[in-house]
Amino acid sequence: MVVEQFMTGREVSVLSFADGKTIRIMSSAQDHKRAKDGDQGLNTGGMGTFSPSPFYTDDVDAFCQKYIYQPTVDAMAAEGRPFTGVIFFGLMLTKDGPKVLEYNARFGDPEAQVVLPRMKMI
Repeated sequence: MVVEQFMTGREVSVLSFADGKTIRIMSSAQDHKRAKDGDQGLNTGGMGTFSPSPFYTDDVDAFCQKYIYQPTVDAMAAEGRPFTGVIFFGLMLTKDGPKVLEYNARFGDPEAQVVLPRMKMI
């Protein structure tokens, strides 16, 4: 099924680990989409990445934790399909709040290149 809705805002990627019951966020990342400075060029699909995204605020994180991340894990478990692994959330930060653009069951690239080095060993 394809559902389409026109959205404007900043696109942010969030990498996470899920254990089938809970989810832990690694960090946010954002990629440069346009080929020229000042968003003047064509959309290339990624011209480098930075982390954390300055647009992924504490308020955005709180919203996503409550309404997107944990509910995603809970829904998979409720369907009898608990997921263990990496979940990549592609988000659009709209004026109406964060919206999910895509889910991936993998590390995103090039996002992983800037998120993984920022992780601390515990």
